[in-house]
Amino acid sequence: MSNQELFGKQVNWLTALYFLVFGVILVLTAHGDVVLWLNERHTPFFDAFFKYWTYLGDGVLLGVLGLGLLLSNYYRFLTFMIAVALQTVFVHVFKQWLSAGEPRPKTFFADQIDTLNFVEGVTVRGYDSFPSGHTASGFVLFFFLILLVKNKALKTLCFVTAVLVGLSRIYLIQHFARDVYVGSLFGVIAVVISVYLMRNQSEKTKLQRGLLKR
Repeated sequence: MSNQELFGKQVNWLTALYFLVFGVILVLTAHGDVVLWLNERHTPFFDAFFKYWTYLGDGVLLGVLGLGLLLSNYYRFLTFMIAVALQTVFVHVFKQWLSAGEPRPKTFFADQIDTLNFVEGVTVRGYDSFPSGHTASGFVLFFFLILLVKNKALKTLCFVTAVLVGLSRIYLIQHFARDVYVGSLFGVIAVVISVYLMRNQSEKTKLQRGLLKR
């Protein structure tokens, strides 16, 4: 897992394109426009799809991967946990301090709530919108998996999976596009920083062990 092979060329390209296109969309649209545009395109299939896909951004999966890494490779485990800790701090600082109480789409569009399409069975929160914690977690999880898998197609699949986690947050009226954009940025930055901080530890024999690998 060298720094030179951080994401692979095709994922670097996709990531740059993602942030560029998404950034342009944010500049050219008003706050909430993307939520309303996507909300008008609800279908039974996408309701079911995004209702469950969004769980890929839950902290539970971070714990599952962390446990797997702890059992197999201490270096990867420590690098991953640093990334998780960083994205948690990034999100917490904004949600609890800098942007505490920020209205989510449900509250922001309170005067239009009767016209919005909600997905049955999904509890929609009203505040602490910025940034999207699910998106940050999803990007940490799947961008770290990109470090672990060798197959180019799997790397690209991990990238697409992370993007869809972010999209699910907008579709389910949980977050605005800017929340997802910054959440994904925090996730990527957290992984990059963690790899950089651990760059001199990868060759240590004792860190290549795990609880089940001695």
